Amino acid sequence: MMKRCIHDVVYDILLSITNAGRPLKSRVCLASNLPLDRCERLLKVMEEYGLIYSRIIEGRRVYVLTERGYQYMGIYESLRDIFPLHYKPT
Repeated sequence: MMKRCIHDVVYDILLSITNAGRPLKSRVCLASNLPLDRCERLLKVMEEYGLIYSRIIEGRRVYVLTERGYQYMGIYESLRDIFPLHYKPT
């Protein structure tokens, strides 16, 4: 099985936030297939870089993509189209 690079993981997190609307941390971690501690660290870094922001709604922290987050997703998808992964399982 092939490991994901940090860009794949960030994209998976952004995608899970987009697909779920305004998800809680646990849903983001589950959808992006990450343990809670690693996911928390990445969410914090992604907030610092301006890819996402969090807000408290009804006493719960939810996550939302910023314009920069959508730009990241677009660039990542463009690069994936240009350089497709030619992985052949053994």
